[in-house]
Amino acid sequence: MSDIDFIIPWVDGSDPAWRQAFAAARHRADEDASEIRYRDWRTLRYWFRSVERFAPWVRRIHFITWGHLPEWLATGHPQLHVVNHADYLPEAYRPAFNSNVIELNIHRIAGLAEQFVLFNDDTFLGRPARPTDFFRDGLPRDMARLSIPAPEPIAHIILNNLMLINERYRPHRVIVRHPAKWFSLRYGAGNLLKTLLLLPWSRFPGFSDHHMPQAHLKKHFGNAWEQWGKALDETCRHPFRTPSDLSHWLVRYDALCRGAFRPIGFGDCRQLTLTDDNEAVCRAIESQRYRMFCLHDNERIADFEAVSRQLCAAFERMLPEKSAFEK
Repeated sequence: MSDIDFIIPWVDGSDPAWRQAFAAARHRADEDASEIRYRDWRTLRYWFRSVERFAPWVRRIHFITWGHLPEWLATGHPQLHVVNHADYLPEAYRPAFNSNVIELNIHRIAGLAEQFVLFNDDTFLGRPARPTDFFRDGLPRDMARLSIPAPEPIAHIILNNLMLINERYRPHRVIVRHPAKWFSLRYGAGNLLKTLLLLPWSRFPGFSDHHMPQAHLKKHFGNAWEQWGKALDETCRHPFRTPSDLSHWLVRYDALCRGAFRPIGFGDCRQLTLTDDNEAVCRAIESQRYRMFCLHDNERIADFEAVSRQLCAAFERMLPEKSAFEK
């Protein structure tokens, strides 16, 4: 057993009580309350199966929920800690339907290990993992690569994070201080070239965001709250995502700039975008092609139920045995 915990927030967007509370909390036109952020693909049981099979060394799983639970979940499992929002979010930050609020406060969870990995319910282990895939020498494993943020729905949140980072750090000073961490051969030639091409910028244009399970240290969240407490407090008072929000990526960017990580590549990981035809995605799941993967939702999916059944069937073929986390 390691001293590493996993955290996974989950929501059942079909729960009538949750939907009533969700509707009652909406007040502003700029709040992002898109249904796509809350729908349940019914793949959660396979997340638990993958952890039991591929990371049996995990110390504890902190399962964050608004209050509802999957009916199949064995809540008495000794490694499972069910965490309601009220258990760790300050009262002023509740109700919270904003993932940024939920994630920016995870360091407040009682009993959380110093080393932990933050998952989303769309990120999975696809092959056996080792503790050293996430931490080495007491530091998170990560990739420091410069990038230009893509025009995506959360781009404004990334830019908000970058604004604070650029007020505190300058790329040339950061990279000169930790050159081996920015130009590690573990990243692959393509990633190294992208960083080299962006070196002339006097500010950080952006960082490569791999959208995979993210290793963090609890103290790094404390550092971020000490540095940017007022701005983080403002975000955490938004029940829904708004254009001015910050995210837990700010904590990650700060650790990269301080050199508080150990390099690792993500060439064996992949973000898989879902469509109405997911044969290739299902083959990747069943064949355990990737060490870790993210199932990226898509607003243009016409038949959600059919895609959900297709994904669950692929996971069932990959992980047919029930885990001890299931009743």
